[in-house]
Amino acid sequence: MEREQLEHRLMKIESTIFEGKDVDVKEFYTLKKELIKNKPFQNDLLELFLILEAMLDKQHNDLLNKRLNLLTIWSTIFLPLSFYTGIFGMNFDDVPFLNSHHGFWIFTVLTIGTAIVMYFYFKKNKWI
Repeated sequence: MEREQLEHRLMKIESTIFEGKDVDVKEFYTLKKELIKNKPFQNDLLELFLILEAMLDKQHNDLLNKRLNLLTIWSTIFLPLSFYTGIFGMNFDDVPFLNSHHGFWIFTVLTIGTAIVMYFYFKKNKWI
């Protein structure tokens, strides 16, 4: 009877993973503990559990990689903008475009243009 219960719990976790739902971590590792405890009798179930655990780890790693990729792209877009702002905000008289009548608008076009060019570059390479 115990094997059938373990199989049922394992299949329930398997269907949860394949449906893309969140897995109850406490139940997941409780099942692993029971399978390891009964390893000589439930070796095939333990192997299936370890495969499911690897799949779950892969899903979490893929999600983390997507988030880090997006963070890197946005950081790359805003880094030059921060550089421009840092230069333009210095308290010197020799800052480019500072004393020019159209200096603010040149700086604005440069900043927005940089962001747009980088956005389309990332879009073209299918990174966004």
